[in-house]
Amino acid sequence: MQNKIRCIIGSILSISLASVILVLFLSPETVEVEAKNGQNNPSNAPVAKIALNAPQGQIGGNKSVLREVWQHYTQDEIDDLTENTQNPTILRKLIRCESQNTNVARIDSNGVMSYGILQFNGKATWNQYAPQAGISSTPMNPRAAIKVADYMISHGLGHRWTCWHLTGLDH
Repeated sequence: MQNKIRCIIGSILSISLASVILVLFLSPETVEVEAKNGQNNPSNAPVAKIALNAPQGQIGGNKSVLREVWQHYTQDEIDDLTENTQNPTILRKLIRCESQNTNVARIDSNGVMSYGILQFNGKATWNQYAPQAGISSTPMNPRAAIKVADYMISHGLGHRWTCWHLTGLDH
């Protein structure tokens, strides 16, 4: 009987250790945060998404870790954010199409993480154009993302967004 108990305890410890190792090495790039008990969340939807490896300025290796909270913006807030840009109407269309006015990091249709209200895909585009636009922040910062996108659109790079084509901006 004691051998069976030792065997069961050993198995439980092995499974627990394996679970910890998997969590440490296979952790997701985004984590959904649920509402605390007592908070009004009738849809049971996540109240926040946290991006663990979002681009932050110029990326080198895996040095930067950013935790940004999911946030939905009203159209009036988006209008205010884009008001003093060179391309406000285009930016508003792109934001509405790309993220539905939501600042979020999520896996895109190509399997790569996209970041922010303008869904910058991966890290290469941000790393290339943010410095050219004079931005050293992250695409999870809506003001920074808008400035970089405005710069890119003003330099003929709007076609880099899928929603450029989906919303007819390419015509």
